[in-house]
Amino acid sequence: MLLDPPGWHRLWPHGVPHWPYASAVDQALTDRGIPPGIVRADVALRPYYEKDRRDTIYMILTWDVSRTGARGGARLSWDDETGWSYAQLGTDTHEVLFEATVDPLHRVFAAPGDVAGIAEGLVRHWRTPQGEYGAEWERASEVRKSIDAFHQLRGL
Repeated sequence: MLLDPPGWHRLWPHGVPHWPYASAVDQALTDRGIPPGIVRADVALRPYYEKDRRDTIYMILTWDVSRTGARGGARLSWDDETGWSYAQLGTDTHEVLFEATVDPLHRVFAAPGDVAGIAEGLVRHWRTPQGEYGAEWERASEVRKSIDAFHQLRGL
């Protein structure tokens, strides 16, 4: 279970703009009994000299080999422009053996239950994402507005 949203710089005192989505995904993982891993939800600020580039708003879910029951770890990554990707990790969580987009999710803000289903297959069985998941999270528009406000505040 995630703690309360972190205060994030002076620019965004209410926490990261996608915190509600990160919390919903974390709750869906908890509801499925997925072994706890590392959850990171943050914003990578563009360098001050790159005015034409947006900040990257992201979430990373990582399970090391001790939590997966497979040959290595697993990682699900999300950002607000491209959506979800996954990776099979080696015994060191920095060793990426394979990485691909999670095409079956189809949505940047995929339904948290669908994300948890994909995570369950990866973490418990190293089953790569399959099937079709077209549902969008019901609060996606609210978080998009928060992200847009964040980008406006940052000058983009």
